[in-house]
Amino acid sequence: MQKNITKPLLEAALGRKPNRYPVWFMRQAGRYLSEYRDVRAKVDFTTLCQTPKLAAEVTIQPLRRFDLDAAIIFSDILIPAVGMGQVLTFDKGEGPELSNAVRSMVDLKRLKRPDAERDLGYVGEAIALTKAQMKPEQTMIGFCGAPFTVATYMIEGASSKNHTEVKRLLFNDRKTFDELLNLIADVSIDYLKMQVKGGADIVMMFDSWASSLTCDDYVSAALPSTKRILQAMKDAKIPTIYYPGQGSDRMYEIGSLPMDVISVDWRTRISRAATILKSVGLNVTLQGNLDPQQLIGSEAMVREKTRAIMKEAASCGARSHIFNVGHGLLPHTPPDALRWVIDELRK
Repeated sequence: MQKNITKPLLEAALGRKPNRYPVWFMRQAGRYLSEYRDVRAKVDFTTLCQTPKLAAEVTIQPLRRFDLDAAIIFSDILIPAVGMGQVLTFDKGEGPELSNAVRSMVDLKRLKRPDAERDLGYVGEAIALTKAQMKPEQTMIGFCGAPFTVATYMIEGASSKNHTEVKRLLFNDRKTFDELLNLIADVSIDYLKMQVKGGADIVMMFDSWASSLTCDDYVSAALPSTKRILQAMKDAKIPTIYYPGQGSDRMYEIGSLPMDVISVDWRTRISRAATILKSVGLNVTLQGNLDPQQLIGSEAMVREKTRAIMKEAASCGARSHIFNVGHGLLPHTPPDALRWVIDELRK
């Protein structure tokens, strides 16, 4: 008889006791790996995301190097915007750019709701190709951007520090703003379900720019569409991870969100996050929250910081913990540092 196989990360996400400490790293596939740079030298970023065989290759690369419990599909939160009709480009050193910025109802009406299978199905295909190369106990993670965070790029047309055009639309044309976020939510639900059909075991939503809003604006303008996506996943019995951006302020506001895991930024103590979430009635698994810059420190320091997070997570009262960085790995991350972290966890 075949032994029952469990996935430690999925077990922790659902509040069960895994048979080992689950670990993965946001942006674990990327520029800090020489094998990724070899692939990237031959193809532009958008083509890499849209080519299933190449996306699967770079997704699986870190699992070949490290004893990780999950893979997250290599893609970008702006891929759904491409399906809606914008053109995504990445200029060297300048970050993403989207054509046809949405700054009026006329601009919004030019967008479409894509067919996730037909227009974005290359992501699901990449997931299927990746999963075929994974161990049965490893978890496949799909993802999307939260509607507000995706909208910031669709409105600004690029990365922004102040989000002036976003707030101009929010404060002066609320109808267009709300309709844009609702369209992104509809597309995201289709998109995530397509990823699950391709083999994703759990999905993550990144709301990296939520902290650019006041708490009141976050609750009134961003939270409803975010909640709608998470509720759709819950109704479909798909486990979810939510990253609410920098700091702890948003954690006071998310008591109504139906998710399984909160990803904690390094600016917030794990124990403080647990206290806040308990105060708003959330009993969820915590993920995080090593400062990715600490990985450039000495081996002794990296191991010490890893142990400190493990100790705090064990004593904070959270139902379970998934080890991760508090934001994505950086291009100058030494690969050996990930081995030190994983070795401490495996001890």
